[in-house]
Amino acid sequence: MLAVVPWALAAQSRTCAPLDTTAAWAQVNRAWSTESPGGWSNDSLRRVLLALADTDQAARKDFGARATDTIYGRQLMALDSTLARRMSAILDRFGLPTRTVVGAAGADAAMLIVQHNWSLQERVLSLADSLSRGQLSPQAVAMLEDRVRVHEGRTQRFGTQFTLGPDKRFHFAPAEDVAHLDARRAEAGMPPMRQYVCLLESTGLRVDRGSLPAGFRP
Repeated sequence: MLAVVPWALAAQSRTCAPLDTTAAWAQVNRAWSTESPGGWSNDSLRRVLLALADTDQAARKDFGARATDTIYGRQLMALDSTLARRMSAILDRFGLPTRTVVGAAGADAAMLIVQHNWSLQERVLSLADSLSRGQLSPQAVAMLEDRVRVHEGRTQRFGTQFTLGPDKRFHFAPAEDVAHLDARRAEAGMPPMRQYVCLLESTGLRVDRGSLPAGFRP
């Protein structure tokens, strides 16, 4: 599966059209990420989560170019297992970190660790479904739902998941109701599929464009 693409960084891509910051999806994303200083109850937990996320992302700095490197893949798996144990302990002690407890950035950091560890995903998705709206990033929850569905052999809903094939290219996992895919993505704060694919390719990932629904090929 793919790493999460930080839109703030992806927007700097020189090969893709600039992201439309006035679009509905961007407004959803901005509404989630905007937070007031100190607008959370557990600052120490927030700092721990942000540090875990920094470790996760530092290891994935060159993910696009190294995604098919088996040694690199094993190194990531070892790191992810370590981070999963840390995150599992946090879940046991504090429950799922939310915007109210750790702010938007802290909640995003927690979900980032979960996105890269299957052992946590079903548990966290169940916890996320029990929370009130606005406590977790809609983008993070959408991606987590896609991950769980694809892992279970079901169709994804938001078009976030690609699987690495024997040809060392990433193939789009089957999605339901493709005609309304971009609308669902917008509601979750994600850019249109065509731009998403371009951004993935700009990081060095080799996407099998033939696996994409015809209307979403860059």
